[in-house]
Amino acid sequence: MMSGTHAIQIPAIPSTRTLFNLFIGGYVALMAWEIWSRTLTVWVLGGPLEPPGLVLSLTNRFFGTDFNSSMPIPWANATFVHYVLGIVGYPVLYYIISRGLKNWDAILDAGVLAIFTVFVLVALTNGTFTPWMGWFWLLVTLVTATRFINPSPLIRECLSFGSFTWFNALGIFAPIAGLPFLLMGWGGGLSFMSWVGHILFGFVAAYVFERLEARTL
Repeated sequence: MMSGTHAIQIPAIPSTRTLFNLFIGGYVALMAWEIWSRTLTVWVLGGPLEPPGLVLSLTNRFFGTDFNSSMPIPWANATFVHYVLGIVGYPVLYYIISRGLKNWDAILDAGVLAIFTVFVLVALTNGTFTPWMGWFWLLVTLVTATRFINPSPLIRECLSFGSFTWFNALGIFAPIAGLPFLLMGWGGGLSFMSWVGHILFGFVAAYVFERLEARTL
């Protein structure tokens, strides 16, 4: 354990009931993501968001294969990994962060916004900045800033976790897979729809879990 204002503590091992609540939240959130990804996103962009594609990009990166000619795992397996991460992985990560780090939501918000801001400033200096990038940054900033006027700690925390899931997927794992940071190099539309989808997913996963957990305490 670290001393200081934001001490990191090892959270208690969750009970069977808590794990059940976590997985219920993850499942409901994943269904919300799938609806957003496979209907609304298709209406806007002409195609769905494909997290299994990120899984395949990561495995191809590590195995040194070509995405189009040789897949180390089938698409169905990549989809299964996506489901496991949505129902189990992210909810467990939420539990660890929310129970193990003081003021975690403010820390995540500050970190995501700071890194996104640096990215935009770099784009301004190297000539890759676009008006859409600026509008997107402004929207993320405004949504993040609602924490200062939002009277509900639960809503603030759920929004923060949703924002973090977006950054984790597109700001960390996408570059590791050899894809553009936040997918901004592919135009803002895909990154924006993914941002909204991850906000929806993370919010629902955290909110459903906390509401269920409050009923069982």
